[in-house]
Amino acid sequence: MKILFAIPLKVHKEIAEAEVEAFKKLGDDVEVSIYGNSDRVKGLIPRFLLILRNAVNLKIKLIQHKSDIVYLNTAFDRKTLVRDAISIFILKFFNPKVKIVLKTHGTIKQVVYSKSFVEKYVYNNSSLIFVLSSEEMKTFKTTFAGTTKIRATANAINFTEYIPDANFRSKLKVKDSTVVLLFVGRFLEQKGILDLIQACKIAKEKQLCFKLICLGSGPLFDQATELKNALDLTNEIEFLGHIEETDTRYYYANCDITILPSYREGFPMAVFQSVAAGKAIITTKINACADYFHEYENCLWTEIKNPTDLASKILTLSNDKELRDRMKVNNLLLAKRFTSVNIAENLKHEFKNLLESN
Repeated sequence: MKILFAIPLKVHKEIAEAEVEAFKKLGDDVEVSIYGNSDRVKGLIPRFLLILRNAVNLKIKLIQHKSDIVYLNTAFDRKTLVRDAISIFILKFFNPKVKIVLKTHGTIKQVVYSKSFVEKYVYNNSSLIFVLSSEEMKTFKTTFAGTTKIRATANAINFTEYIPDANFRSKLKVKDSTVVLLFVGRFLEQKGILDLIQACKIAKEKQLCFKLICLGSGPLFDQATELKNALDLTNEIEFLGHIEETDTRYYYANCDITILPSYREGFPMAVFQSVAAGKAIITTKINACADYFHEYENCLWTEIKNPTDLASKILTLSNDKELRDRMKVNNLLLAKRFTSVNIAENLKHEFKNLLESN
């Protein structure tokens, strides 16, 4: 099987590259091409020209490689739908039978429900669309009644690269009795970062001894900093800003609890990297988390936009080491389901069925 992978330049790049290597291990002929912007280019015209350039490069590689399938890593939001529509048009020009498969890294319900002209074009000209949760599958099936194009998949995670550091707490200058919490993600409202800071204030008032490490940046970084200072949490919360994804593994490996109180996610890598590291988790019961996690086995659920409930879950898990240890064992077992080869084998099965059906 010949597959042309369109991979992101930055966001989700490691995930896509892991799938490429897994397909190669399975004996498939794989070619890759850069797809996306990742904020390299600003302005409407430069962005449009970049989209055209990437699409033309895809087309050239499709012809040279004689690919059976073009596999696009994308999202299902308004900006990426325009990019995908242009790319699909160029890929299908003089080659209308080429099989185009989309993998969406998160979708927005309102966009899917809109059934805009661009969305319908992308949907109608895609052979398969992979989503990352049963909730997203339901959204598509509600919008496109009777669809047979939608499939569920997952992101690959590597559970061999999380190495504990015996000196981690001394580097943080915290006591052994201090519970280390970790938040990894963009500082966006939908990530629940402000809710988490407010929850920490409640936990402090309940006399919990903790340290929250936050990795990431974004539009709410300054607001989050002001809130942290206003609530007198400068000793309890530390913002380290954006760091490379490979470097985040050090913090996953050495924290006690990871927290992601998101309002909307697809397959949140911050949570599933916590699974790979064997950590206790507090998160919201949405999308892929709802598909794979069971409360008290893998995580504690927290309500969306509810700092009081979040604080309660932080206190419960922080004060129950036995529960955290049980989650560690269960999550390390769960991580084995998400090896890159397992993900690629499932994708390959769907690709073979697609090609054989035609």
